[in-house]
Amino acid sequence: MTSCFTGVESTGKITLPEENRAEKQSPEDAFIESYFVPQGCDSWRVGKAFYYTDEKLSFVFQAERPTFPDSVSLKGKIFTYTGSVEESPFGGEKKVVLLFECEGYKFRYDTDKTRAEIARMKYTPLIPPFIDLDDLNMARSLLKGRTLYIKTPMWYDRNGDAIDGRKLIPVEVLDIRPGNNVLPVEVWFKDDKGNEAGVFMSLLTSARSQYITFDRLFSFENPRLQYKEIQDEAWEQITLSRVKAGMTKAECKLSLGNPDEVKKIPTYSGLREQWIYNSGAYLFFVDGLLTEYRL
Repeated sequence: MTSCFTGVESTGKITLPEENRAEKQSPEDAFIESYFVPQGCDSWRVGKAFYYTDEKLSFVFQAERPTFPDSVSLKGKIFTYTGSVEESPFGGEKKVVLLFECEGYKFRYDTDKTRAEIARMKYTPLIPPFIDLDDLNMARSLLKGRTLYIKTPMWYDRNGDAIDGRKLIPVEVLDIRPGNNVLPVEVWFKDDKGNEAGVFMSLLTSARSQYITFDRLFSFENPRLQYKEIQDEAWEQITLSRVKAGMTKAECKLSLGNPDEVKKIPTYSGLREQWIYNSGAYLFFVDGLLTEYRL
């Protein structure tokens, strides 16, 4: 599409080519796939434990009386799987009910599925407040003490509040902790300056989840080695998600990501290119180098 008389050519969102686009599964995804294999609830052992993330009992459970008073927070309590029964309350096909216990109180979860259906589907119930402690302990044994390279500057403090971090830097994993309903795992780490923070993730591969995954947050390899041509001063800006005049388009993209809109503006001295981000930031390039910007 060409604009008339404005001297500006505008496009919608442009996705620039990504360097080093991997055709095969990443080592990080392969790691998750090797150690965290989805299993149906028919393979659960009696005694399997789950960390509970909500304050109140989820509507998906039926509580046997007596149960916890409404004034008691359930967050942080451990629910234990005690087995299953088959019931047909209306005389129909028998359906499986999963049984749990917490501090002596008993709870039921109706699967509305037969044992054959559960086995065929490798069915695992969706219970948002539950975090599988087997998975959490496995992640802790594999990652605690390990040095990884973090890909995101979106970090969280001990209170769960978002803070500005750095990306593409080494961090040492200090612990693996329970997360929240959506992202069940918190990776708590220390950066190369001694700052401690956390990020939240799932334990699914990126191919199986739209949420934040290990592959999207961390790299086993030092990303700096892929960009040896970038000067240290520019690299420091990239780790802080910042830019400075003189940086190349590739360096700016590595720092801020792909722009949401690109405009090419003819001028008397040549072609000027503007990158626009939905955040309100914009960059101007001349001859491929950053000349002006607002973040």
